[in-house]
Amino acid sequence: MQKPKRVSKNVIRVDDEYWHYYIKISKKEPKITGKYLFFSEYKDELNKIAIEELEKDGFFHAKINTDEHKKGEDYVLCLYDVDDSRKFELAERYKNNDKVEYRYWKSDESTLKGIYSERFLETLSPEERKLWIENKLG
Repeated sequence: MQKPKRVSKNVIRVDDEYWHYYIKISKKEPKITGKYLFFSEYKDELNKIAIEELEKDGFFHAKINTDEHKKGEDYVLCLYDVDDSRKFELAERYKNNDKVEYRYWKSDESTLKGIYSERFLETLSPEERKLWIENKLG
């Protein structure tokens, strides 16, 4: 893990081999239960969304996969939250952004059970698919 660096007034980023983690500097720490997922071939656009959502729209944590951890043509932005109550708000906010695709809310429970969309699994080799489903890479 690298040393944290400030990317905006209230957001820091910490990188490791797999992810760029975005964290809002705050004394408040919500109980995260899942994430909203955004996909794009434009990593810079996802970075911009992560920082903006943490800085201005009440989110506290996000992550984007590194170039080395990219599967298929798209990067993924995971925008963490306490529940799925903001799914329509996010869909509305990004409906006209042709650089990103906002797909859905995914609970931590689904992730822990190795439940992934067929669309994502189709981007993997048979060996990778087996490892993701067995929750050895996610």
